[in-house]
Amino acid sequence: MLRNAFTPRRVAAGVAAALALSLSPALAHSAPAGDAPRYLLVTGTGSSNISVLRVEDNGALTQVPGAPFAGDTGSLTLEITPDGRRVYTGHVVSGSIIGYDLGADGSLHQIDGSRMDFGAPVIGVTITPDGSRLFATIGSLTTEVRSFDISASGVLVPTGAPATPVPGMSGLSLPQVTPDGRNLIVSTFIGATVTSYAINADASLTQVGPTLATGERPALPAITPNGRYLYISNEGSATLSGYVIAPDGSLSDAPGSPYPTGDTPHGSAITSDGKRMYVPASSGGQVDGFRIGADGALSPLPGSPYPAPGGTIPGRVVLSADEDELWVIDSLTVNGTARVHTYNVAADGSVAASGLPAVDTGVIFHDGPSAHLTPAR
Repeated sequence: MLRNAFTPRRVAAGVAAALALSLSPALAHSAPAGDAPRYLLVTGTGSSNISVLRVEDNGALTQVPGAPFAGDTGSLTLEITPDGRRVYTGHVVSGSIIGYDLGADGSLHQIDGSRMDFGAPVIGVTITPDGSRLFATIGSLTTEVRSFDISASGVLVPTGAPATPVPGMSGLSLPQVTPDGRNLIVSTFIGATVTSYAINADASLTQVGPTLATGERPALPAITPNGRYLYISNEGSATLSGYVIAPDGSLSDAPGSPYPTGDTPHGSAITSDGKRMYVPASSGGQVDGFRIGADGALSPLPGSPYPAPGGTIPGRVVLSADEDELWVIDSLTVNGTARVHTYNVAADGSVAASGLPAVDTGVIFHDGPSAHLTPAR
């Protein structure tokens, strides 16, 4: 969320503009010639729609016909199934989760019977690596985790596992499943904590290790692809909290954590080898780049921080498949609708503006863990 935009009253009322600009790392990218195309999906928290951008061979982006597609009110979270064929969005104002079929041409079509209404804000959703289950954090000042099986039709079916309350004042809690599918990690924006759970066979959750403190106003957990390290952007303290993930999923502080960033850090991207990380600093007008050490400690990449385009508030970054491009997505902009800016990534990890024109998403106020690249089909 933007600095000073939050009040508990707004959360309780489900006001979308008060919500955290938090993001998970994205590792899917542009497709080689002859493969099925890849798409970048971006939701509009303030405009209730979903933009779909086709990734061209040179890393450029073009909006697909019909985009942006209509969504529900106050979309804060979006997830894509591992096969790249279905999309699920959660909504903080309408309190719903909706599923969509994603066509090979990038078109979105709501799945019949997929809408679920909860009567409370849906803050975050996350899908297991095998695509069989979805976990959601639901609530206002306090939240709980609920679980659903993803049926063959795409309709969500409650697993029957009991809901798990997130400890403390847990409003704006955001979930992330680890790459091995064994643990669920939940950060709480209001409580400034992070908790890890073991995912049992029946989808019930068992807390592992203690609940740990983060910095002020923590955003979405970002986990390295090898599942060894967790990083959380702390919007209020302009830092990243780093954690080591033990084999059982319990957490401990990474060496040197927390690590300084520009003001109001948001949605990060981590390279597929787990050696580099990029974090937009919204109020700072920059992107911070870090090298991830063998022990999980962070150190700046050459030339970091990198300036964001003028007149923008960068809220999310996503890497291309070959990791030669970094897409920087506006949260807010003087132009009204969010745009995507293409940066080139050098061999040493430094980034610079590509010179390609910015692409208009057509969405207003892009917020939350709600921009992702489709995986390969």
